[in-house]
Amino acid sequence: DDELSYALGKEGSTRKKLEGASGAILQYVGHVAFIAGTLKERRRAKEFVTWLLQQRRGSVSITNVASRDDATEMHIPENCKGWVT
Repeated sequence: DDELSYALGKEGSTRKKLEGASGAILQYVGHVAFIAGTLKERRRAKEFVTWLLQQRRGSVSITNVASRDDATEMHIPENCKGWVT
């Protein structure tokens, strides 16, 4: 239930962000996520949900950033990490 609440966000805000970033439609029914869209959109949404849930347990490293068309790699100074979202 905690993970579902986290993935949904207040008033669905996290779900909506995941939809916007992936281009897919994301809906939760019970404890199941349904994803609609093109294959690329669905894969991206699944990956984003996986990363979201992983970050609850610790840091997430994305190794293939240079090959992605949906991300830009940036160096964030250690003293700024709490302020960047």
